[in-house]
Amino acid sequence: MKQRYTLIIAVAVMLFAYHTEAQTWKQLTSQSLPTFATAFFLNTTTGWFVGSKGLMETTQDGGKTWTDVTTNIAEDLKSVFFLNATTGFIGSTTKIYKTIDGGKTWTAISVTGAISSSAYIYDIYFADAQKGWVISSSSSAAKIIQTVDGGTTWTVGADNPAGDLEAMDFFSATSGVVVGGGVGKCDLWFTKDGVTWTKGTAPTFPAGYTKTDIKGVFMFDQNTVYADGWGSLVGPQPSIQLKSTDGGATWTYLTQDDANKTYDNMYELYFKDANNGIAVGGNVVRTANGGTTWTPIDIPCGSTLKNIFGSGDKLIVSTIDGAFLSSTDFGTTWKLLTNVPSFTVNSIFAVNNNLIFAGGSNGAILKTVDGGKNWTGSYQRVNKASQNIQGIYFVNDKVGYTASSYRMIAKTVDGGASWTSSLDATGSATQVLYGVHFINENLGFVVGKDASNVDIIYKTIDGGTTWTSKTNLVAANLRGVAFYDAQNGITVGEKLKALYTKDGGNTWTASTFTGVPTASASATLREVSYINATTAIAVGDKVILKTTDGGATWNYITVADLTHSMTGVAAQGNTVWAVGYKSAAPKSVAVYQSADAGLTWTNQGTSAVFDVETAVYDITIIPSGSIFVGGTKSVIYSNSTSVGVKEEETLPTTFELMQNYPNPFNPETNISYSLNRPGIVKLNVYDVLGRLVKSLVNENQMPGRYSVKFDGNNLSSGIYFYSVSTGNSILTKKMLLIK
Repeated sequence: MKQRYTLIIAVAVMLFAYHTEAQTWKQLTSQSLPTFATAFFLNTTTGWFVGSKGLMETTQDGGKTWTDVTTNIAEDLKSVFFLNATTGFIGSTTKIYKTIDGGKTWTAISVTGAISSSAYIYDIYFADAQKGWVISSSSSAAKIIQTVDGGTTWTVGADNPAGDLEAMDFFSATSGVVVGGGVGKCDLWFTKDGVTWTKGTAPTFPAGYTKTDIKGVFMFDQNTVYADGWGSLVGPQPSIQLKSTDGGATWTYLTQDDANKTYDNMYELYFKDANNGIAVGGNVVRTANGGTTWTPIDIPCGSTLKNIFGSGDKLIVSTIDGAFLSSTDFGTTWKLLTNVPSFTVNSIFAVNNNLIFAGGSNGAILKTVDGGKNWTGSYQRVNKASQNIQGIYFVNDKVGYTASSYRMIAKTVDGGASWTSSLDATGSATQVLYGVHFINENLGFVVGKDASNVDIIYKTIDGGTTWTSKTNLVAANLRGVAFYDAQNGITVGEKLKALYTKDGGNTWTASTFTGVPTASASATLREVSYINATTAIAVGDKVILKTTDGGATWNYITVADLTHSMTGVAAQGNTVWAVGYKSAAPKSVAVYQSADAGLTWTNQGTSAVFDVETAVYDITIIPSGSIFVGGTKSVIYSNSTSVGVKEEETLPTTFELMQNYPNPFNPETNISYSLNRPGIVKLNVYDVLGRLVKSLVNENQMPGRYSVKFDGNNLSSGIYFYSVSTGNSILTKKMLLIK
C-alpha cells in the first residue's frame, strides 16, 4: 500500500487549491521609488527629486513619503533647485523650467549659450527670483551661464572647453564656486562678485591619479570651501578631499592617513559648523577638525550616496538608485526611509509559509513575516561594507547565511537584524561566492570562484567559525550547490561543469553529460535542486538537465522554446519550477513548471503579470506549494492565492516525534512529528533486531507539523520502532502491532 503523509497547518487548504493548470500570478513588490537623477531639500521636511522623461516627486515629511509632481515635460531632468516653497527651477538640456506655484505649473525658459542639445543643465542656483546660475555640461566641455532677469537673458560667465563641470555652491549672491574636471583634469572656478569667474589654482595631487574629477562642493563661508570627488580601487587612487580658505582661488589636497583612506567617488558635502562636516559617495566620511582628517562612518546602505542635505545634526541622504536615509545625530545612527530599495534579487529563500528572505545587489535584503503581504528592506552591513549578495540560505527563523562578492560569507543569528563576517571579504573582484546550502546549523557548503576559472568549495562543520576549502577541481567557476543530506551533494557551474559527492564533501567527482546539443556544450549551469536522494534538476543557459544517479550523469531534457538563461530551480516532491529570462529581443521571462519530476515542462512566464523588462533570477517554494520569484527592479512575483494570510497556528519551535495513534494498532496507525527548521527528513520503521522494515519519508521538508500513515498489513504481530531524523538530530519511539 502506498504511504502518504500530510502537512498539518492552518493554511492546508492551499494544498488543495494548488493546481498546475490554473495559476494566479501577482507582483508583490517593486522598488518604492523610481531611480532619479538628483534630489534637493529646502529644509528637513520639504524636498524634491527629478529624473527621466519629466519625472518629479516631492516630499513634505522629510523623505518618508513622496507624491508625483505633474510637469508635462517629456525631457530628461538632471537638476532641481527651489528658492522657497513656491518658486523653483528644474533643468533639462538647453532649457530650465520655472514654477511660482510650488510645481502646479511650469514655464519653459531657454538657456542661451548652452553647449548643445546633447548636453544637460547639471546644476542650478538662484540667489533670488532674478539672479541665477546654471551649469551646462557634457562629458568633455562645460559652461557657467548666468542671468540677472529671471532667465529672460543669459550670459556666459565661464567657458570650460576641455572638461566637464558637475556641481556648484554659493555662500551669497557674490560668492560662489563651480567644480568639475575629468581624465587628468581638475577644474575649479570661483567668483567674488557673482559676475566674473576665475579659474582657481588646482592643488598638487599625489602621484598615481589618472583622474582628478571633482564632483561636490560646499561653501561654509565666503572664504572656506570644501570639495570632494574621484576615487578608484584601480591604482589605488584615494577619494579626493580638497579645501580652500580664500573662496576657491587656491586649493589644498587633504592627505588622509592610510587607516582611514577610502577609494570611492565622493559626491556631496555638508558642514554644520567650522569643524564638523560629512561627505557622501561610495562611502560616508566625517571630519571634526575642519577637513584635516576624515574618518569613515557606517551607514546601513550598500548603494552609492549622491545627495546630502543637513540642518544642524539632522541629515537626509539619497542614493543613486532611489532610496533615502536620515540621521538625527549627525551620522552616528541612520534610518532607511525607503521601504523597498532598488536592487536585483539574486537569491530568495522561504523559511516557512510566512517568513521569506530575498537578497541581492548592494547587500540589499527584503524580508516578509506575513507570507508576502508586507515587505521591509534593509542592507547587510559587515565590516562597514555591503557586498553583492549572490546566495542566501536560512537554517531556521534566526540563523542564516549569505554568499557574496569579494569571497564574503556572512551570518545572522537574529533573523537578519544584524550580520557578522563568517569569512572576511577580500579586495579582489575576481573572488566571488555564489551558492550556499546548509544541512543544519553546523554543517554547510559555499561554492564560487577563487579566481577566473578557478573553482572553490568551502565547507564548515562548526556553523561558519572555521572553513576548509577545495579548489580548482574542474577549472570552472561554480555557481550553485545543493545537498540532499549530510553525505550527498551536487555543485554546478560554468563551462557545463558539475561535481557530486557521496561522502559529505570529502571527495568530489566530476559529472558526465549526455544528449546536450553542441550549442550548449559550454553552457553556464547556475542552480541545482534535489527531488529525492538520487534525482535532481540543474538549470543554465538554454538547458535543463536531470540526474537519476545522484549527479554522476546528467541527461539533457528537451523543452520547447527554451531560449532563456535559466537561473533558478526549486523542487517539492515531483513538482519542479525553473526560472530564467531572455535579454535579446524579443525579451521574455521563463517560469517553467514540471509536475512529473522534470520530464515535461510548461512555461507560465507568458502571464501578463510578468514584465519582460524585468529579468528573473531565483525561485523558492513555501510549504503550502506556492512559489515566489525574484528579479531585477526589486520585483518579487508569486502564484499564491493567499498572500498575506497568516497561519492561525504558529509553527513549531521544537523538533518533536509524537506517539503513534492508535497504539496498539491493526493494521494501520498514524505517526506524527513536527519540524522547527527546514532540512532533509527521514522517517523509518525498524523491527526489534534493528532491520529496516519501511522507509516512509526521505526528502527535504519545511518547518511544520506532519502526519504519516503506516500500514502493517504485511507484517507479523510484535514490537516495532519508528525513527525520525533531520540534520544531526534523531528521535525514536516504540509501537505495538497486534493482529
